[in-house]
Amino acid sequence: PWSSNNTLPNPNPANSDSGITIETNNSTKPPPPPPKKKKAPPPHLKGFALVEYKCRRKRRAYDLCHKNKHSAFVGGKEFQDGDGEEQSCDDLFDIYKECVYKGMLKDRQRRNVGAAGSESALGDYAEDADED
Repeated sequence: PWSSNNTLPNPNPANSDSGITIETNNSTKPPPPPPKKKKAPPPHLKGFALVEYKCRRKRRAYDLCHKNKHSAFVGGKEFQDGDGEEQSCDDLFDIYKECVYKGMLKDRQRRNVGAAGSESALGDYAEDADED
């Protein structure tokens, strides 16, 4: 039972000074929630298993998109976004692929293996990354 002026109702109308007024500042927003801390990977993961773990959310997003697109295709429908445009999963795949390549390069550096060969996909990615 708040009144429009943010005053609690007066339980004793004969005494008009017994109401409690609460000042509010409507221009401030509640504080944002604290940022989520990244969960540390399990300590037993090494090499590519660690890369897979770190890229798992990006892969799930791509897998879900691809699954929905394939289901629509099999059902004779087009896979469309909210605007009716045909939706592609290519951008999600590229994000996932970049996560894997970055993780593999970091793992190679950590193990002091040296640069990937230019004839490999990882080598191509490393060369493109150096150019940027």
